[in-house]
Amino acid sequence: MEDDGMLMNFSVPVAGTERKQEKVTGGKWRDRRKLQLSMQGRSPVPSTSVNSSVIEKPRLSKEAKDSKSNTTKRPAVPSFGPSAKKIKFAEKGGEFGGNGSSYVSSLFTSNTANTLEISSDNTTHQPSNAPLDTSKFDGLGINEKLASHLTETLRFKHPTKVQRTVIPSMLNSQTDLFFKAQTGSGKTLSFLVPIFHKLMEERISRDSGLFAVILTPTRELANQIYGVMETLTRCCHHIVPGIVIGGEKKKSEKARLRKGVNILVATPGRLADHIENTESLKIGQLRWVILDEGDKLIELGFEETITKITDKITEKSEIWKTTTQYKGLPKERVNVLCSATMQDGVQKLGSIVLNNPKMVEDKEQVGTTSFETATSEENMTAPDQLIQSVAVVPPKLRLVALCGLLKRVANNKTIVFFSCSDSVNFHFQVFTRDGKKFKKVKNEDGTIEVKEAYLDDDEDEEEIGVMTAPTLGPGSTVFKLHGSMTQQARTSTLQSFIKDASNHSILFCTDVASRGLDLPNISNVIEYDPPFTVDDHLHRIGRSARVGNEGNATLFLLPGNEESYVDGKLKVVHPKKGSLRIIGYEDILRDGFAEVLEQEAPVKKSNDPKRKEGKWDIHATTWHLEVERWLLEDSTMHDRAVQAFTSHIRAYATHLSSERSFFNVKLLHLGHLAKSFGLRETPKKLGKSIGTTQNEGKKAKKEDPRKKMLRMAKMAVKSNLSEFNY
Repeated sequence: MEDDGMLMNFSVPVAGTERKQEKVTGGKWRDRRKLQLSMQGRSPVPSTSVNSSVIEKPRLSKEAKDSKSNTTKRPAVPSFGPSAKKIKFAEKGGEFGGNGSSYVSSLFTSNTANTLEISSDNTTHQPSNAPLDTSKFDGLGINEKLASHLTETLRFKHPTKVQRTVIPSMLNSQTDLFFKAQTGSGKTLSFLVPIFHKLMEERISRDSGLFAVILTPTRELANQIYGVMETLTRCCHHIVPGIVIGGEKKKSEKARLRKGVNILVATPGRLADHIENTESLKIGQLRWVILDEGDKLIELGFEETITKITDKITEKSEIWKTTTQYKGLPKERVNVLCSATMQDGVQKLGSIVLNNPKMVEDKEQVGTTSFETATSEENMTAPDQLIQSVAVVPPKLRLVALCGLLKRVANNKTIVFFSCSDSVNFHFQVFTRDGKKFKKVKNEDGTIEVKEAYLDDDEDEEEIGVMTAPTLGPGSTVFKLHGSMTQQARTSTLQSFIKDASNHSILFCTDVASRGLDLPNISNVIEYDPPFTVDDHLHRIGRSARVGNEGNATLFLLPGNEESYVDGKLKVVHPKKGSLRIIGYEDILRDGFAEVLEQEAPVKKSNDPKRKEGKWDIHATTWHLEVERWLLEDSTMHDRAVQAFTSHIRAYATHLSSERSFFNVKLLHLGHLAKSFGLRETPKKLGKSIGTTQNEGKKAKKEDPRKKMLRMAKMAVKSNLSEFNY
């Protein structure tokens, strides 16, 4: 039916009278809708086809306008600060460089304010894991030559608390032992020194056989213990250490075992393989079996493997019990279990391996607590001198807050922990864009050195774990370390980080670097992603504040439920007054961005309106927009950002059920969290890569939320196991 232009008569309220929600009938649907919205005050002046005079809002006088509250006025100039209104940035060029325009949400909008009060207590404490000035190694009853080597050559002047309690226990007793101590308190020397002392008293050689086995959960920790053993053998060259770990060639390991070793450090999987298939590995006269980081061994599922190893050792250990050789060595095998915490899994492992063990703690009390009666509620605490900061950062601001914090702690060595390897790779590439790469260079004398150089196009970028980071300032170098890298790349990256002499060395890593590693001069530890357990938190921050040195750690939390993690968990492991502090993310951004930008133009006067100092929020937004544009221009990097985001969500879903009240994946704002990965897509678009695949021409059936959560958790667990290459 054609429109003849005739208007129907509408029943509308008279101007100045009270409006009623009356039903509008007659006329076109579009006109009825416009009139209905106008009556509700939700629309501009309606079209000329309706009598606008009867619905026009009365104009306010100047006096009436001035009488309104200032809080209702919209600012004339958009503010980028934390109190800004909800705005969007119009950006030309379209999403992928087209002729259209894309709208980018601001970083400083829709951010939930944190409820934790900023700390002002700056109380400091004396170190709790420092060497004891009142004791010396020669007073512990060890070999005089070994004690002299520790003090004069290795510069260990005094033993720590745990060393003063464990070393005499292993020297004077032949019972099994379980001991726990704070991170960085010298547990490695606690069990190595007694073994070396006993072997030095006997006339042994390479051909004498294997006397001690040390099992570790990670390859990095095995390499570190092997390095300590090599330093100890400088005073007793007849003792030969050895190492067998995954990722190395079994043929070369078999050759070393065939020549003979006296002390062997190994990962459980590779040791079990050699016991089954290497005939030259003789375990018939083992006197010590050390299980280092017992809680991590259980967490990684090595319980069955360790049981098989100990059963094989017991089966072949009847030979030396009847011999009179090596009278100074224990007549029964001594099993030692080391762990920083007393978990249920550790108790289960101890009940399998240990036989009536003596429990030792670093409180100078030996055997006061029974291993059977000890409970998992006996939590370990962080070193007293470590300062733990907590930053409650809205999800949108996580990336810029990390950048600001890295700039804030410049001129130091820093470790940043992420939840998954995909996230490590993504953030490594974000902070090292436009930086120089490194590669191995063979010197004329045959030594291998990692030097700054441009890579050739045919070289594999993924195998290079170090690059310069110009975005963080001159002299900044970023390293990456995770289990998906080859063993050669992991080893070279870790050694390069230890030897690096840059102004600011930063290591991006997963929990593969959280256990037992003694990395020198680590001033700051940043937990960008929250730990999966409190024990993981203790081991992460334990890379700093070692052997009495000062240290700082920062934990990123999201506003909301995660804030209760401070009272629920952190205060238990940081009981000292002033050791746990709450800091504001505004201070992090202000210190990170305003200070650096001020250095770029130091000649400007303080009253110069164009001076950049103080406009940290604008420059933080600019930095983040540069990351977003970089991802949009590079489709490969954009895909990696999406992959990092999805992997992060999967890892987040694997938090223990006991901590689900703090870390609930269902409460995450996926849109804001995607912003921290430089992504502009909505969660709906990203969900296509997370959810089930859709068949062509058919609508996919919606996945049950509980099944989806279980599937994501299984994927994260599988990824975590592959993280350690087991």
